Amino acid sequence: MSSANDYKSHFNAVAAFVLGELRQDEQAAITYSAESSHFMRFNNAKIRQSGAVEQSFVQVKMYRGPKTWLFALGLSGILADDENLLAEAIGQARMTMSLLPDDPYQVVPEATDTSDASYTGKLLAEAEIPAKVLGPAEGMDFTGIFSQGVICRGAANSAGARHWFATHTFLVDYSAWLANGKGVKSSYAGRDWSDAEYATKLAVTRSSLENLTKPETVLKPGKYRAFVTADALNEVVTFFSWNGFGERSLQQGTSAYLALREGRETLSDKFTLSQDFSLGVEPAFNDAGETAPDKLVVVEKGRLVNTIVSSRTAKQYGVASNKAGEDEGMRSVAIAAGDLPEADALKALGTGIYVSNFHYLNWSDPASARITGMTRFACLWVENGSIVGPIKDMRWDESLYNMLGAKLEAVTKERHLQVENMTYEQRAVGGSLLPGILVDGLNFTL
Repeated sequence: MSSANDYKSHFNAVAAFVLGELRQDEQAAITYSAESSHFMRFNNAKIRQSGAVEQSFVQVKMYRGPKTWLFALGLSGILADDENLLAEAIGQARMTMSLLPDDPYQVVPEATDTSDASYTGKLLAEAEIPAKVLGPAEGMDFTGIFSQGVICRGAANSAGARHWFATHTFLVDYSAWLANGKGVKSSYAGRDWSDAEYATKLAVTRSSLENLTKPETVLKPGKYRAFVTADALNEVVTFFSWNGFGERSLQQGTSAYLALREGRETLSDKFTLSQDFSLGVEPAFNDAGETAPDKLVVVEKGRLVNTIVSSRTAKQYGVASNKAGEDEGMRSVAIAAGDLPEADALKALGTGIYVSNFHYLNWSDPASARITGMTRFACLWVENGSIVGPIKDMRWDESLYNMLGAKLEAVTKERHLQVENMTYEQRAVGGSLLPGILVDGLNFTL
């Protein structure tokens, strides 16, 4: 199988088989994932590995009375063989379920809606990939990975829901290096490849490398004005899910945004955060076959207006579900644009730090929404709107109530799509549409 339609047919056949195997007292939710991808790894602007991956997986959550059991399988794509694997796994699930304790917050699938969303793209012809990706990088120590292809997701349940999602995406996730050990990290991603856009991206990278040949500035710990690029801000997106805006973590008091919920803190009126599936990088349906709203505003002009709520949490706490996954993570994150032209970012920064990349982020104090991390890859010292040169890497530690609240001075007009780059076991879906932000006082500790 290599096309979205082939995978769709396979998913429909697998779902039909599983549902047909259920006994009268059993119910199930089925999720399916598949991809047909081309990969190329490179360093020093030379190909080091090239290949293709075609694979599919199924996950089945079975319900019988108050018992719940989940299993997952890798599939061959040969339906008769896959049916034999599934029949054996269903039999094992029945034996296991009889030994399980009751699940007090079990939510049996009730969704009956259907959807079919396919996002086509203009991807590179396989024979063109080396020249198109590496040609513009000639002369640079250009290192990273290229991937492209179709990614598919499906969901079905015994109540009648049936969903399909397919998207064609590409990603060049790269870094470029100088002999002095300084480097620039960036990416180019989307659904429609553009030679001109990619050439512009690499021209900016070359310019950034030139800045890194200048003497390094060693800064003392303290608060500095900072312009945080979309690339760097993308690293912060994780923290909207991890101890984040999920209703369960707020109810249990583990969320970093409890003070926002209780009105003890606010974010800036320049900051609006949404879950937006129109980005076309991730399906709106969850593993139970429930469909989330196309757009859900979570923070509107600094105030929490919605949380991420799964049906399990809705049952446990008596609140309304908005069809989140059970982990209640934010999906397809979008931060609203502002009015600062990106071209004016250095001028607006004046004197401070231009942050191209954050690294090794973690919560330092979730109760106050404090994050710690490092600067890395082409973070620059700027004076009076002009680049002086690179800074020595520094640790920063700041509350998001400052970074996205009291100290948020401006947000760029332009936003950039950041496509998920994880390839553990399979290419991940997901991504974020993000601007850059100007912060008047980011705390650098050492």
